[in-house]
Amino acid sequence: MIKSRISINPTPPFSFKNTIYSHGWAALRPNVYDKESNKFTRIELLDSRKVVKLTLTGTDDYQKPIVNIYIESETELLASEKKEIKDKVRYMLRIDEDLTPFYKLCNKKGGEWKELTKGLGRLLRGTSLFEDIVKIICTTNVQWSGTKGMADRLCEFYGEPLPSDKSLRAFPTPEKIARSNLKMFDKKVRMGYRSEYVHLLARQIIKGDLDLNKFFDKSTPTPDLKKDLLKIKGIGSYASALLLMMLERYDEIAVDTVFREFMKQKYYPELYPSDKESMKIYDEWKKWKFLAYWFDLWQFHRENV
Repeated sequence: MIKSRISINPTPPFSFKNTIYSHGWAALRPNVYDKESNKFTRIELLDSRKVVKLTLTGTDDYQKPIVNIYIESETELLASEKKEIKDKVRYMLRIDEDLTPFYKLCNKKGGEWKELTKGLGRLLRGTSLFEDIVKIICTTNVQWSGTKGMADRLCEFYGEPLPSDKSLRAFPTPEKIARSNLKMFDKKVRMGYRSEYVHLLARQIIKGDLDLNKFFDKSTPTPDLKKDLLKIKGIGSYASALLLMMLERYDEIAVDTVFREFMKQKYYPELYPSDKESMKIYDEWKKWKFLAYWFDLWQFHRENV
């Protein structure tokens, strides 16, 4: 295998560790995160059909951040392929996302909220919206172990293998899933009712019935964007809020049993509030509600373990 390296210098503040370990995506194939060494690896399929292994490391200094991308490839990479890798990593780590307005609110709030201004707040994504939609569908109505199992099998049976180690595979493309008939797909990935949703999503993309690029249009108001997301079969209110977060829209909170239990433990120990009442806690954060809730949840569990 040929080894090469690319470096990215994010605009500070940027925390590599807190971006990688921001939520469960770090543990879902084809991602692997070693917390002790602070190394993140991922198998990636390029547009040229080359499959490469990426190992990401980052500096601890959030004021002088550097992200190093170590690449293992079967053949020498073209300049265009290196650019594609760099662009995908920038997207995955949200390196170009401007959180300055959010940090201003954190400073105004004071206390523990100021910790977020040390480069926190970026939540890890996949390298494509398709990957994120599929993984979000895999989180609905299931335990985390079930979600991990589905991600494992998707990569195992439909991901392209790394030439030097065929046990390591990339996340599957819509084309690869769509080419399999639904019955066989369901038998292999064992996703229950979700198999139909994921298979349909892949077919719609391949046929041109669904253009995922339209969801990145910043001029679309968030309520309209949510309506379009809800048209995707398998995406409900909870999943749409997570997808909005992936699309850099933090207006809504993903309400699930985790949210309700957190509200009960921290804010309403003697009451049983409605979801609407609970969400009012974050009204002051306006379009940054999701990030405020996520940090609040993270901070609470860190203090209570």
